[in-house]
Order: sequence, then structure tokens, then C-alpha cells
Amino acid sequence: MIPNDLITPQIQRVRDSFSSEDAAGRKYPIREIFRRFYPLYLQTHPTPSFQVQRVANAIMRCKTGELGYNVSFCDDCGYSLTHTVSCNNRYCPCCQSALIKKWELERTSELITGISYYHVVFTLPEEINHLMLANQKLLFDLFFRCVKDTLIELCADPKFMGAKPSVFGVLHTWGQKLNFHPHIHLCVSGGGITPANTFVETRHKGFFIPEKVLASSLRGRFITELKQFYDAGKLDFSYTPNLGKAEHWKSFVNTLFSKAWLPFVKETFNGNGNAVKYLARYSFRSAIANSRIVSFDDSEVTFSYKDYTDNCKQKQMTVKGTEFIRLFLQHVLPRHFNRMRSFGLLTNCRKKKNLHLVHKLRNTVYRGNPYQSMNNSQLLKVLYKKDICSCEKCGGRMRFFPRGQPEYMLPLLPKRTYLATS
Repeated sequence: MIPNDLITPQIQRVRDSFSSEDAAGRKYPIREIFRRFYPLYLQTHPTPSFQVQRVANAIMRCKTGELGYNVSFCDDCGYSLTHTVSCNNRYCPCCQSALIKKWELERTSELITGISYYHVVFTLPEEINHLMLANQKLLFDLFFRCVKDTLIELCADPKFMGAKPSVFGVLHTWGQKLNFHPHIHLCVSGGGITPANTFVETRHKGFFIPEKVLASSLRGRFITELKQFYDAGKLDFSYTPNLGKAEHWKSFVNTLFSKAWLPFVKETFNGNGNAVKYLARYSFRSAIANSRIVSFDDSEVTFSYKDYTDNCKQKQMTVKGTEFIRLFLQHVLPRHFNRMRSFGLLTNCRKKKNLHLVHKLRNTVYRGNPYQSMNNSQLLKVLYKKDICSCEKCGGRMRFFPRGQPEYMLPLLPKRTYLATS
């Protein structure tokens, strides 16, 4: 926070201009909910992990000026602009729009034109949720690994496709009510490369692998490795202490085997571009968006949700402020955990070679990812049709100060860059 003795009229004007934009939390309600209820949450709940504390602090400071300001001015007319620095935390609902658009453009450049793509969702039984919460890194990695092995092995079977597909997906841990609900969204191509280096396209109507076959394979792989973790003593039973006992563990495993584990499969509508657009909404999304916050006061938060059990009707749910914080933070993944993964033809180490081969076999031209080498200003111009290097007043060249100047540095900047015209 900026010391009171360093607050100048210039700083106060900048602060007032930003505070007026989102007065009463209208623009960034989730940030304001955290600023209001997170201190109380710390008093009434166990001390959160370092990763959870980082996320909460980033959300509370995002776009407030506490992280500093971006400053730019025009060389020709002296027009100046100021923007508060974003936290860029992947769980912050204020900071993801540009990343979503960039991810969508990058995945679109990797699509194979002219073939079908399928949206596949793998979900785990709810009985395993508490065990997943206590062993997130271990079991989320296992979940991804089993999904990958299931799809790659079954797609390689000649009776289904007999080729390696391109697959990319994202892990989600939440439901509409912010409940813990781990599932993986995937986009699977309806064509791939055979062991003989030829390209084949599936001729099946609908998804080429029966859902029951997918479910049976995933269930067998997951439970087999889960039992190995148990035998090796790698599982944490802090949320489910009874499972540490052999008789309860055996009953738990039998319950998992009795479940259907049926995945959801749907061919993407309006072409393969829509497949990427759909998954892009999930790629960098936090557990809940600002737009879903209906209202909040000194004790409660009301948010909207879609009830899939009641014809997808829009409904509202009201919870205590501290409970909202708990629901949100339970979806913070372990540090450095990658929730977006690609495999098959899109495996990172062989992606370019595979895509070159696919286009060669299909007599098309692979142009690569045109957005990879773009700097921030070029990318913003593509994404938002706005040239931040050009002055909006006179068209002159904008000059930028280094990102993140702290608040107390504003009075020390050259006089011509004072920020009264933001």
C-alpha cells in the first residue's frame, strides 16, 4: 500500500478515476468480495496453503493500483494514459480474456481442415471427490494419464480408427454451484496418422468409439493405478480417514467398480472451428465469472447458476461470504500444475513434425502458428483491433514506461507524463 504522506493530488486523481469506474464493486465484484470477506475467512478456517494465499492476494490487489500502473504518453501531442496493473493470475476472473483469445487462435492454427472433431467429457464418480481434494497433484495427473492412454489406445485399434488422432483438453474441477466436480473436456479429431504414415479419416456416423468401451477402459486403468498408490502408501486420507482402513478401502474400490463412468460425447456443431471456440471458454476460465455475481452485502453473496437437472434453467444461489471464498478457493490447483494438455499428434515434442506430415499427406499447406512470434502490441492489435502504439488523439507514436511502476513513483515521473487525462 502507498504511504499516506506520499499521496499527491496527481495520485489521488488517478485513484479516483479508477475507483469511480467500479464503484461498489460493479465492475469487479469478485475482487470486492475477496477484499470484504477474505480476512474473516482466515479467522474462521484453517490456514490455507501458500498457493491459495497467493491467489487470494492477487485477486484482491488486481487493478487497484497496489500493483502499480502502466503509463504511456504520445511523443507528438503529449497525451497520456494510465492503466492499473493486472495481477495476471490464472485464477483471477479479471485477467483471462486476452489469454482465452490467444489460446483460441493458436489451437485454430493446429486444426485439420475438412475432418470432424468431437467434444468428449470424462467425469469421475462423486464418491472419489474427497480423495481427489486431498491428493490433487497425484490424482489429477493420474486422471489425465488414464484419459490419454484410453483415447490413444482405442483410436489405434483398427476396428475404431486405426490411427493416432490429435487431442487437446482442459481439466475443470467445478460445477455450476461451485461444488467440487473434476472432469476433463477434450477435443478429439475424427482422423489421424496410421503406423504406415498414411492419413485416415473415420467413416463412422457419430463418435467412432462406443461410450461404454471408453468408460470401461478408463475405469479399469484408473482404479488399477489407484490401488497401486494405496499399496505404496502414497495416498493422503486427511479428508477421508476411514479409507485408510483395509475393509473400508475394499468397499470403496468395489463402489467405484459398480459405477458406470459414462463419458459425454458430442460431435461439434458448425464445423471444427466451433470446437476450439467452445473449449477456449474453458481454457483460462476461473471457477466463476464476475458476470454471474448477482449481488453481495456485508454477510452474503448471491450468484446465478444453470441447473442442468431442470432443463438448464437459470437460478440463483445465496451463500455466506466466507463460504463463497471457500467454494472458490477449493478449485485452486497445485502450483505449476498444467490443466491444459495436448497429446496424440499434438504432443509438444513432435507437434510441428506431425502437422507438417498431415498437411503433406492431405496436399495442403501448413502455415504454422502465426501468433507465436508476435509481441504484446501486435497481439492486441489482432485480438482487439486496437493499436496501442498509436495515439488515439493525433495518431502519433506512444511511448511506454516499464510496466508496474509503483504508486509512490508517480510524482517522480517527468512532468509531461502526469496522468490527468486518462
